Amino acid sequence: MKTVFSWLDRIMRLDEVVATAAMFALFLVAISNIFMRYLFNAPLAWTEEVLQLLLVWATFLGASALVRRKEHVFISFLTDKLPPGLARWNEWIFSLGVILISALVMLYWGIQLLGFSGFRSTPMLQIPYYWIHVAIPVSAVVMIYHCVARIVLRR
Repeated sequence: MKTVFSWLDRIMRLDEVVATAAMFALFLVAISNIFMRYLFNAPLAWTEEVLQLLLVWATFLGASALVRRKEHVFISFLTDKLPPGLARWNEWIFSLGVILISALVMLYWGIQLLGFSGFRSTPMLQIPYYWIHVAIPVSAVVMIYHCVARIVLRR
């Protein structure tokens, strides 16, 4: 079982790579638009749509990477006051309960959103909103995987 999860972990680590690449591309596109606007007085019309796509992908895949690394937001006020055994259970309940339920809800509503996304596209580049919104269920599936792997492997 561990070999299956170790093989899948290599694939699931792509969320961090893609989120990082999207952030870097977002930076490059934004900087190029700034240069074009202020140096040449000719802004690029398509950058807003590309920035929207990159920001959504970077946000959602970055969130799934944080779930894998256990760096998601955790309010430790209560945990700090509990004995170590109970504090660990509190973290498990939060990590697995709240994140897993949130990811399942995100998956459900993300799939519902995809049904409407195919009918609209961005004005300039005509990118279907489907390609922007598909980041939501993809990220939810990766988050669910990370939670299930944590339960099975007891990480």
